[in-house]
Amino acid sequence: MSHPTGIRHALWDALRKFYRDFRQVVASSSEHGGQALVADASLDEVTAALGRQYFAPNWEFSYHERGEDLNLARVEHDPREIQGHEYVWWQAHVRGWEQDDGSVRLRPHYELEPTEYDQDHIDGIGLDVTPGLEQVAQALDAEGISYERHEDLPAGGDT
Repeated sequence: MSHPTGIRHALWDALRKFYRDFRQVVASSSEHGGQALVADASLDEVTAALGRQYFAPNWEFSYHERGEDLNLARVEHDPREIQGHEYVWWQAHVRGWEQDDGSVRLRPHYELEPTEYDQDHIDGIGLDVTPGLEQVAQALDAEGISYERHEDLPAGGDT
């Protein structure tokens, strides 16, 4: 813990841990294959770099994909009309898995922000991998982290 521990902090930490554990039981799925970036940097370096580009932890508001080591999102206001409805809050969401060679496999996508559009988010309305991939690639470029781009990397796929 990075904050002084008082009763309120201890209760909040316990509640957050309970919620994250509960989420793993009721909202878990497996990693999917497809487009990916493999960053040539450690998990800590990738997490810090994306954090400097305004990506923040997103564990509480997403499915748990078994084995993931990184779960970050960057929320933005981006009005778009889909199926006759205007959606204004979107997120670039990225999950990551540390690989045996120390690199990090990243699976980004762009989607509705889940706290604003819960059911439409779950239904996958507007979900698009490419814009999320582009945003994460731009963030890595801005931070000087090299990566390989893969159009069809299998789930769990080592390069």
